[in-house]
Amino acid sequence: MIIDKTKFTARNGYLEAAGKSVPAEFPETAKLYKRKVAGNFLLVDGAKIAEKLGGNDFCVTRKLDGEMQIVFVRGDEVFMSGSGGKIRVGLPCLEACAEAIRSAGYRSASVVAELHVLGKDGKRTRVSDVARALGDETAASTLALAVFDILDLDGEKFTADHYSQKHEKICEIFPNVGDKVFPVEAKKASGKDAVRAIFEAWVGGEDAEGLVVHNETPIIYKIKPRHTIDAVVIGYTVGEGENCGKIRDILVAVLREDGSIQQFGATGNGFSEEQKSTLCEKLSSMGVESEYIETDSRNVAFRMVKPELVVELSATDFISENASGETKFNKLLSYSDEGGYKASGFVPGVSVISLVFERIREDKSADPADARVSQLSDLCPFAEVKSRVCDKNARSEILVRKVYTKGNGKKFMVQKFVVWKTNKEASGMFPAYILHHTDYSCGRKDALKRDIRVSSSEEQIMKFLDEFLAENIKKGWEAVQ
Repeated sequence: MIIDKTKFTARNGYLEAAGKSVPAEFPETAKLYKRKVAGNFLLVDGAKIAEKLGGNDFCVTRKLDGEMQIVFVRGDEVFMSGSGGKIRVGLPCLEACAEAIRSAGYRSASVVAELHVLGKDGKRTRVSDVARALGDETAASTLALAVFDILDLDGEKFTADHYSQKHEKICEIFPNVGDKVFPVEAKKASGKDAVRAIFEAWVGGEDAEGLVVHNETPIIYKIKPRHTIDAVVIGYTVGEGENCGKIRDILVAVLREDGSIQQFGATGNGFSEEQKSTLCEKLSSMGVESEYIETDSRNVAFRMVKPELVVELSATDFISENASGETKFNKLLSYSDEGGYKASGFVPGVSVISLVFERIREDKSADPADARVSQLSDLCPFAEVKSRVCDKNARSEILVRKVYTKGNGKKFMVQKFVVWKTNKEASGMFPAYILHHTDYSCGRKDALKRDIRVSSSEEQIMKFLDEFLAENIKKGWEAVQ
């Protein structure tokens, strides 16, 4: 049985629905726990265990692909809540957890566990299997809880000097390993070589999602293998100074069956100096106009290109929700040779950690088969919420338009500066303010150059305008507008 928090009626510090009365702090406790624990996690590439791990006295647990839940036992009642705010009751694994806690002599307890589906013949299951099992009462018996933390026992906060001591207590409360509730699998390791051996055995040999490694410090290491995906390059930015003419970042996307484009990330990692130059030259010949604007970390707009080049990327983690349980959204675009890119809304998607360019895939095509969106959803199932569509009816408002000319009949130059407010920022698809600089010189090799800055602040965008004017409009330029 699942009770949605939003359907509860709040009365005197309790949430009431479906005949159940639940302390209002239960869902918030789960959210705060995830936020706190996520803040202590340090993500490590499995190939860099020797470089990144600190300490010597490790306790290593197997990472399962499921949903984090806090189980609250209060007398004869038992509830379970995750960071998404939903309360669950009545599941066989939940009742088994409560029974084990009471058998250990405790009337109340709060323990943290990974809700997951038991795989047949030891095969790994995914978090998407949990969602399916929760939606099918006949599959509820396949759900299990792997307990990995204790918050309190009989009203007293539980603490331990080292995680290994905490795990020993978990094993004491849940001594009989069954198919409904059990301690998360753990091993002690003295040194990084021992941790690497466990990683190779569990992740490399048994297809585990990863490891969680504790040592003497509050830092918790989450060790995962790198995953590779094929994606389409849809934009790029170039460097400055000595890096001018070289790739700085590429903007990447996957393709959906309906022909739409799901942008999910950008990276400037993994390129050799030679690749930065050759790729910049290649992409510069693929440029297209675009109504859609995306910027890099400098607030420099990506130069959009035809969605034709497929690249292989690697990453250590894909996240579909943040530490507070809020859904991650990716921008959804449409493309045509005539109109370029247009923003069409948001869809549930992923945030990618440690994205790195690996190589160009000349053997792959920019189609929904080779650059398919399921590469992401298979690794990290997207949250099941409605897509958000932007308001295309809001009209932009021009705030500043300045035009300057210089030269004679043989050589003529024009610079135009336009600042406008999009009035679409509430959709999340557009910045609030945009500055566009057009620089034309008939005697220059690249006669037409463009530059863009974006901001959420009118004060900042006007500061950008002042800087552009000071840098570009010198003696000899005549204002015509």
